[in-house]
Amino acid sequence: MNTVKRIGLVLLAVAVAGVVVSLICFRQREPKADETTGRKAKRVLLARAQRRSVDSQALLQDVIAKQKPESRTGEKPDVDMFLDGLSDRDKKLVQSVRDALDEDDFTSVLKAARVALKSKTPEVREAVVEALGWFGPQALPELTPLMADPDENVAGAAISQWELALDEIEESNTRAAIATSVMKTLTNKDALETIVCQITHQDDDFAILEALVSIIESDNKVGAEVAREEYESLTGEEWTDIDAANKWLMENYDPPESDDATGG
Repeated sequence: MNTVKRIGLVLLAVAVAGVVVSLICFRQREPKADETTGRKAKRVLLARAQRRSVDSQALLQDVIAKQKPESRTGEKPDVDMFLDGLSDRDKKLVQSVRDALDEDDFTSVLKAARVALKSKTPEVREAVVEALGWFGPQALPELTPLMADPDENVAGAAISQWELALDEIEESNTRAAIATSVMKTLTNKDALETIVCQITHQDDDFAILEALVSIIESDNKVGAEVAREEYESLTGEEWTDIDAANKWLMENYDPPESDDATGG
């Protein structure tokens, strides 16, 4: 074999070897099928959970917009019972809330309440909670931070009024969406343990799980702890990550029988 042919064969062998090496490297870089599926499932679950959180804000505003103060029935709360032992300044704050309440005007009550809530006297803040509670779902945004009030009586009253207000919303999925949003910001564990029930009282396991996962993945450590406890109670498995949650869903998820299953 002459020199030219030998050189040609050597160059051909080098080229073939290069192609083989490239293919090997490409296969090594290519993710395994199950890894790709896992990452995709993780992104899908996160995307759904995050979308539910964003939508819940608009949902709450829509619910509030549909509320009519004149449709409320029953006796108005007697905020005067909180006046005993108050300073003159605090009495005026409570009385301003009472006067606004007498007018059945939520805007006026809200204005008086925001001034009164600056008081360091727990009884004044508790009077505000009772007044706000009269307006049901409209007052949910104002009642939410009060569930973390440093005074136990104020916080307890706010939790009760918040829950009563939410119960006035007929659709369970709407209540759950609002509860999910609140659990990402509130830090009162007692309140969170009450609120999480609004999420788990749904017939759709996927809706429950995606809500709990979104809370677990949030920056609120207290809310994440409560949601994690509920997740583990629901699945019977210790929380590890979203991939494990997806696996549990694929193995155990049963879709609701009809669209009415998530109704109020």
